[in-house]
Amino acid sequence: MKAVREKELLAEGLGRLRIDCPPARLEALERYRLELERWNQRYGFVKASGVELVVRHFLDCLAGLPVLRGLSPRRTVLDVGSGAGFPGLPLALFLEDSEVVLLERSARKAAFLANVILILGLRNAQVRELELRNLGERFDLVTFRALSPLARELPGLRRVLAPGGRIAAYKGRRVRIAEELAGAGLGAGEAEVLPLEVPFLGEERHLVLLRAPVKP
Repeated sequence: MKAVREKELLAEGLGRLRIDCPPARLEALERYRLELERWNQRYGFVKASGVELVVRHFLDCLAGLPVLRGLSPRRTVLDVGSGAGFPGLPLALFLEDSEVVLLERSARKAAFLANVILILGLRNAQVRELELRNLGERFDLVTFRALSPLARELPGLRRVLAPGGRIAAYKGRRVRIAEELAGAGLGAGEAEVLPLEVPFLGEERHLVLLRAPVKP
């Protein structure tokens, strides 16, 4: 009954986000969640389970999907520090016309990600067990959650961003975002801060979009 409740909550949350989710895709999300619950018991990848896992991770990530889906180009997507797969794996399930690379330096987490990709039969996702500084490719869209402040990470993120590409950072409170942008030397007009309404969460969440810098 517990799993049924969480699956129904996920479906209701997607409905509130106005995200169309066919039964097969909802089932894939549920299989991913159950696999994460299983690994999490032993390795503690995320500090959440059950309903909290659905809301704080699955729905939180997918709240940004309508925005990300509308970006162009996004043929290639890089999820930096993917960890347990957020936001990269849920996004890969919906962005079927994008090739998604999950970048994760931890061998254990990378093994988990590869296992989920195999279980779900995801053809548009792959794992790279690397540090960001060792990645030599460029991507149209670079996503991340729970990284260090922007000032520390921005040079590395920009290095792997293709011309015309975007960085999409999942962040929390607007006040904290303003501090991070100022610390990174980003002025008005250099970042787009979009509020996200995460179903059942009741906390401030935002998506911060940064463009690739224009070279003189």
